[in-house]
Amino acid sequence: MSYNLSELQGEIDRLISLGRYGEAVQLLKKEADARYDDNGVHGAILNELGGLCRSMGLYAESESAFKKAMEVIKDDPGKDDPDYATTLNNLAGTYRLMREHALAESLFIKAADIYAKTLGKQHFLYASALNNLGLLYQDIKAFDKAENMHREALDIVRKDKENQIAYATTLNNLAGPLRETGKHEEAFKLAEEALEIYRKLLGTDNPMYAGAVNNLASVYVAKEDYKSAVPLYEQALDICRKIFGDRHPNSISAANNLIFTHKKMGEHDKAESVRKSMI
Repeated sequence: MSYNLSELQGEIDRLISLGRYGEAVQLLKKEADARYDDNGVHGAILNELGGLCRSMGLYAESESAFKKAMEVIKDDPGKDDPDYATTLNNLAGTYRLMREHALAESLFIKAADIYAKTLGKQHFLYASALNNLGLLYQDIKAFDKAENMHREALDIVRKDKENQIAYATTLNNLAGPLRETGKHEEAFKLAEEALEIYRKLLGTDNPMYAGAVNNLASVYVAKEDYKSAVPLYEQALDICRKIFGDRHPNSISAANNLIFTHKKMGEHDKAESVRKSMI
């Protein structure tokens, strides 16, 4: 069966909703091989494949798919096209998770430059590139740089009343460096606002909602209010396990956060129970 892009996306979404990630990957690989003669479609499928592999923790396969997409897109529509910038941004995201920070930074900056030149500095894709740079700077503990990136992105996305998810994501991102630099009250306010937007628009069984719950818990941890953090980390872990299973990086990260917090409270038996539940 051959799909158009809309049909393919629908089928991929269906498989993912059923937890059939492996089948989704194989379908995307098959469709990418079948559509090599149409650069736009071929590149879009490879980008989708790279994103799915990254979400599954398959970073080498993600890198390969994004690199293939770059090769497809660089000639048509070309290196000065937003689609090429998006592919750079996607590959940089994988490098960030692989802790290839210098590579990730250079690609995020290139993507931002292309977006700025082609779409302008008020476009949500430019804001997305700034957000990604901010997350990278958080990873390497350059918190002042991270805060600046996220605040610039927030100034852009708050003007777009139709894209509340992007606004919530930027609030959530900005809460990170604020938390790490002791600006706990502002961080808490932003994290709570992001969580409420996600709850209203996405529901509570959603990875983005789980990330926001985790973020709010992290603010409590920064304030050494471990008792308030525990139920939030438990909620984040439950959502991740339900969506991804126990071995997904998101689930493992959520479990580690909960284990850390129990240990901080001296609840070593509870920490060990969480650890064993993930085996």
